[in-house]
Amino acid sequence: MTEPLDELEPDAEPSDDASPGPTSSANGPGIAGVVLLPGLAVWRRWPVAGALLFIAGVMAPCFVLLMIIQNRNDLVGLFTRPAVLRGTAIVAVCAVFSRLIAVWLTSDRVREPAERSRMRLIGTALVALIALPTAFAVTRMEQARSVVKAVFQQDASHGAVAAVNGQDPNADQFQTVLMMGSDEGSDRLGLRTDSMILAFVHKATGHTTLVSVPRNLTKVRFPPGTAMAEKYPNGFDDLVNAIYMTVIEHPALKAAYSKDGSDPGIKALMEGLSYSLGITINDYVMVNSCAFVRIVDAVGGVKINVEKKLPMPAELRCSAYRLPKTLGPGLLRLDGTKALGYVRSRKADSDYYRMQRQRTLIQAIASQVGITTLLAHFGELADVVKDDVRTSMTVQEARTLMATLQGSHGKFESVGLVPPIVEPGHPDYDKLRAYIQQLRVTTAQGQPAPTVPTTAAT
Repeated sequence: MTEPLDELEPDAEPSDDASPGPTSSANGPGIAGVVLLPGLAVWRRWPVAGALLFIAGVMAPCFVLLMIIQNRNDLVGLFTRPAVLRGTAIVAVCAVFSRLIAVWLTSDRVREPAERSRMRLIGTALVALIALPTAFAVTRMEQARSVVKAVFQQDASHGAVAAVNGQDPNADQFQTVLMMGSDEGSDRLGLRTDSMILAFVHKATGHTTLVSVPRNLTKVRFPPGTAMAEKYPNGFDDLVNAIYMTVIEHPALKAAYSKDGSDPGIKALMEGLSYSLGITINDYVMVNSCAFVRIVDAVGGVKINVEKKLPMPAELRCSAYRLPKTLGPGLLRLDGTKALGYVRSRKADSDYYRMQRQRTLIQAIASQVGITTLLAHFGELADVVKDDVRTSMTVQEARTLMATLQGSHGKFESVGLVPPIVEPGHPDYDKLRAYIQQLRVTTAQGQPAPTVPTTAAT
């Protein structure tokens, strides 16, 4: 137990005829008391300093604790607000320094040099014990704040592309997110969106349908009056996965789609898919292949039922090691490298099956990775998402989407826009738009996705 101070210099000088004996230890605070309640020991001599130290060291931390208790059911929401993160970090730093200052101010009142040094040494050591976990917490809070500011948007309408001429009557019932995987990297020129999946999430029920857009979809059209519609009046003359790079490499197109601060390639791609499919797209998320590997590794892998022996690619960018020749069959926990091989394998089947595996992996991640897992691995994830993930969502939108997916009770459907639904090389966009609206209805009802457009819908 920490011993009390032996001698404190009295607040007023004793008179000549008064006994100048040392202040009793009972009248002075112990070292632990100075650290626990900074400012009280010097309140009478320096009232302003004492009050400031008490506010910084006791009252402000108590206010933060009260705020945490009041928001205990939504701590993720609380600590993903940049202002809250920065404010809490400042309070934590002030709480440590107020104790250190209190120790040294109080020690100045000790008349015996040995006791003064003893108090400073023990008091500083106690403050250091508090400072270590505080420094870790402050580092994490600043890390989280920088990620939130770098990755997420402040405006919920950022990046949204509305359907033209009321083509999407059910738009308000859904949050539609375009999820893209890119081949972007320092060893490659340009960027192609090799993986494009639309997530239709019914807001009221959480029922979700994942819709793969084939990368070889052709003749994508754009809303009248847009820069891409003027350049390609008969539809885009290349595959849909080339839209991003085309816009980025064409100065006039890049300038046209950069006016509102959006990523011009993504904005053009969203416009094309929105207009061609007749849907409102609320948000997007783009992850490159290297980030994908690191994200899966950071959350401890994901369980996938590999239905048949799957040949693995000989070599993949960003793999942590050389893949085995085959994967599966059976229920396996895949790390990031194997997960990338799982979704990239083409030797066993076709590009359409590859799209199906991509949707299967997203379903697995959505069902297996919760808020607790993300928080437990936040340090590893922060480094990844800050540099290699782009999104138009706010933190609140991302949280709501994850909560909806977690509460969907397995109502996931998976659809690929492949034959017989559509011929990517010769798409009938009128029929495709009709099919998408049927899909909206069945998703809301929690029913299986239709296999082809019905006559009634067209």
